[in-house]
Amino acid sequence: MDVVRLETERLILDEPNEKDIPFIYAYCQDQLIQDFTTVPQPYRLRDAENFLTKVVRPGWANGTELTWALRRKNEPTILGVVSLRDWNGPQVMVGFWLGAPWRGQGYMPEAAGAVCDWAFTSSWFTDGPEPKTTIVWEALVGNPGSALVARKVGFRYSGTGRGEVARFGEFPPSHRAELLASDRPGPAQDWPTEAIAG
Repeated sequence: MDVVRLETERLILDEPNEKDIPFIYAYCQDQLIQDFTTVPQPYRLRDAENFLTKVVRPGWANGTELTWALRRKNEPTILGVVSLRDWNGPQVMVGFWLGAPWRGQGYMPEAAGAVCDWAFTSSWFTDGPEPKTTIVWEALVGNPGSALVARKVGFRYSGTGRGEVARFGEFPPSHRAELLASDRPGPAQDWPTEAIAG
């Protein structure tokens, strides 16, 4: 499928490209990204290159994983990424990370919210042999930053248990939440303190 460009109040979301490789490499040296995502460890420059050639481009081409780069308007520098992955039957999974210099400014809730809004109205989500109904979020226990983003976007907390995303061959305990098109935008209620406070 064609790459979808999205725009928010402060951001442009488009496809990561070769100019982003040095930034992706640098951001993925960050301990939080290494602790809470599935990036290779140690993370080498070729891993950033492989991310583009083996994940981003084929994901868009076959529609199985759509990955956007976050950029501030009028600035080409990538801030982080957000993706939607065709996951499990009627579900897609959202995933995201943000480079350390850009955290705490509300960029990720803005970007992830825009991606989810687009998904619910897109033929990618609504058509096909098995139309989608739900966007799911999952993060390792101990990652309150990701949980706060999900809560701000409107995801409803659904519990903690064995993760569904493999991390180096294991499925560690993870928090989960879900978002439906009918959910109201804005922060969701009833999230446990241990999820959003660490």
